[in-house]
Parts: sequence; C-alpha cells; structure tokens
Amino acid sequence: MRSFTDILTESKKSYPFKIAVAGELAEDFTEHLETALKKFGVTELSSGKKTPIQERPLDFPQLQNMEVTHFDAELSYPTTSQVLSGYLASCCNTNENYVVVRGANEPLERYQEDAPKEGDTETYETMLTKEDMGGESARESVGDNRVMDLLKELETARKERDHDPAAAAPVGDSKDISDEANTKSPIGS
Repeated sequence: MRSFTDILTESKKSYPFKIAVAGELAEDFTEHLETALKKFGVTELSSGKKTPIQERPLDFPQLQNMEVTHFDAELSYPTTSQVLSGYLASCCNTNENYVVVRGANEPLERYQEDAPKEGDTETYETMLTKEDMGGESARESVGDNRVMDLLKELETARKERDHDPAAAAPVGDSKDISDEANTKSPIGS
C-alpha cells in the first residue's frame, strides 16, 4: 500500500496561463516576469512571441497601433487571472491596462481555440445563401394557413363548451323592492 506522501507527490497539478503584454517591452522585462512568477512556482515560461503592430489588438481593444507580446506560463500554485494580472503589472512596472492574463479554461480562450485555422479545409457556409436549408417545411404553420387553423380550433372549442355564464348566477327575490322606488325625479320635484 502506498503512503499518502507518495500519492501527494504524484498528483502535482500545473496551472497554465497565457500572458499578453501590449507595447514595446524593456530588455529586462522577461527577467522581471520570471522573477515575479517565482512567487507562484513557475515551472515553465516560454519566450515572448511578438505580433505585428495592429490597429486594434485582440486582447486590447482600448489601445491603438500596438504590438503585443505573448508568453505561455505554467504555474504550480493556483491563482486567478485577475490576481496574476495585477501582480505582474505592479512587479514589472507596467500599466495594468497593458497586461492581460487568461487561464487555459476561460471561455474566451476556448472560443479562440475553436476558431478555424488558416490551413483548415473546412470552410463555413452560411445557411441563408442555400436554396434548400434542410429540415421540414413550415409553410403550413405560418401566415394565412395558421390563422385559418387557429379559427377552426377556436370554433370547435366554442361548440364543445356547454357553459352558460348567466346560468350560474343566483336568482334573487324582489320582495324588498317596491315598484314605487325611483319614480320621482330628483331635479324639479
């Protein structure tokens, strides 16, 4: 039987993050980044990959005409993207608006992974441009046909209903009401 310490050492988990930094970086930025990530037990840090200068970078819609450097980091200590982003911005002397950190399982990251690549042979075709979009025809259940069907349904429901709303009303006695009441006009009497 294995001991608890053996099981614990085998179950080391890593937390992958993608770090994007906008703007031109200082020469020693990578060293500052690695030093800052040591707090979270950095196990792997890729070299920065620069994108060309873009009018509106993907992760930074508020910035204009900037290049973005992307780093892939793997940490052994769990943290959130927001905490890591603020920490890296303060440690690397960078504006917080210029640093974006995303975890591997975040929705935006999954959305970008599902996007078709340039070399993919499958191309997306819109359904609206096709003559036959597939599926059943719904012409019988829309427009004038549906109105006529609805009127027929209402007519059959009315015939099936044997309910007279006045039949359930109680019939009252008129012993306390005399014929002489309300015979004189209040004006000019």
